[in-house]
Amino acid sequence: MRPKKGLLGWLFSKERRGAVRHKSLPLVAFYWDGAEPVAHGVLDVSTAGLYLLTQQRWYPGTVLAMTLQRARAGAGDPARAIAVNARVVRSGSDGVGLAFVVSPSPEVLPSYRANQADEKAMRRFFKLANADTGQGG
Repeated sequence: MRPKKGLLGWLFSKERRGAVRHKSLPLVAFYWDGAEPVAHGVLDVSTAGLYLLTQQRWYPGTVLAMTLQRARAGAGDPARAIAVNARVVRSGSDGVGLAFVVSPSPEVLPSYRANQADEKAMRRFFKLANADTGQGG
């Protein structure tokens, strides 16, 4: 049995994410940027955030309202999509890293709070997306 990393081990590790990441879930993301909505790929996702494949680059701290959609769910499935708010935390060569905004905050406009999913709803949604892969879980 391997001992858990201490604070120094965590600080100096390359991986500091606290939530389990799911790669290759059949999800797409939609956000409105003034043009016709287009599905953008999601590289990985957790209940804490996601990495969105996009040409857009927003300033860190920018809050986006977006819809995550299960790509393999039927059009009539009421759990096909979930509305979330996410804050830009980093940019990469192929997209941006976003952290979900899951609690009301004075820095977030009231119109964003009304659209916000909570962590329980996101866990349910990701569980369904994982089931779409045929792996269950």
